[in-house]
Amino acid sequence: MLITSVIAILLGIVGFKVIENYPYFFSISKKFWSLMLPVVYGLLFGYILNPLVKFIKRKFKVKEGVAILSTYLLVLALLILASIYLIPIMIDSAVDITTKIPIYIQETQDWLDIILNNESVKEIINTTGTMDNVNHIITQFGTMAVTLLEGSISYIFTISSQIVKLFLGLLISIYVLVDKERLIKESKKVTFLILKEKKGKKLIEGVRIYHNMIGAYIGIKAIDSAIIAAMALVLLTIVKSEYAFLLAVIVGITNMIPYFGPFIGEIVGFLFNVFVSPTKGVIVFLVLLALQLFDGWYLDPKLIGDKVGVRPLFIIIAVLIGGGFYGALGMLLASPTAATIKVYYERIMKKNEDLVKIAEKS
Repeated sequence: MLITSVIAILLGIVGFKVIENYPYFFSISKKFWSLMLPVVYGLLFGYILNPLVKFIKRKFKVKEGVAILSTYLLVLALLILASIYLIPIMIDSAVDITTKIPIYIQETQDWLDIILNNESVKEIINTTGTMDNVNHIITQFGTMAVTLLEGSISYIFTISSQIVKLFLGLLISIYVLVDKERLIKESKKVTFLILKEKKGKKLIEGVRIYHNMIGAYIGIKAIDSAIIAAMALVLLTIVKSEYAFLLAVIVGITNMIPYFGPFIGEIVGFLFNVFVSPTKGVIVFLVLLALQLFDGWYLDPKLIGDKVGVRPLFIIIAVLIGGGFYGALGMLLASPTAATIKVYYERIMKKNEDLVKIAEKS
């Protein structure tokens, strides 16, 4: 009892010191996270590439080492092709957009001046007394656009350091795939040591369910998004959209986010084109909207079907919560997370069938 009390007091003191020196400990944890980021990337790449390794091993009946080597040769070939043909186009488009932002700002302000100088609009504004608010919005828009421009330029310069970390992560992922069985076994041992057998089994089962849901949703959704990106590129090229390739890539990536993602692609497509020609901006928006409807009504149900099995309302709530806490990654993992929660919810309902029946009758 005395030892427990002493340990509790010591932990309390340590906790108080951590809170008291929060900025110092936060900077250390941030530095540690930055150093460990290549390892995190390595684990992530290993997890993503593992299904491909399994497929090659099963399809061509080769040893695991050969399957891993084949996977990385394929990845290397794709990276080389991307660096030669795709990445330069995307960089040129991004730089071109960045340099044209001041022109777009000026054009927007000119449009607003024309609208505000209209006698009917002036009368409405003077009657409602909203001129100060309008001027404030215009000023804020200009400030926001300049901030966006500066942020875009600084972001381009930080990409190089991220590329190095991603490359290190890709190298680490080779060792992750080679030693994956050992890593899984050691992880299970540590889990059982900390949580003991009963809780350890429950945690491992939960991870397994979540893994299956990720495979069911994200894996198939990636195929769906690749098809949509290819279709978008063809359609955008036909309507002669500005930055068609970059926009098709954005459409494909944002399509991974349920419900909200396609709207992001449509808005970006509209903004890419509206300053060149308002008519073209509307056409591109409508083309991408039609593509979204095709995906939502036909392609997505055909590929994914009821594999996730969660009602749209709960997916939307999950996306909002995930995006609020963890940004794009949280939005991406919203569907499998909601599906995993649903599995446990159904189990709880099954264990309490009597109460469920009473609730249904009342």
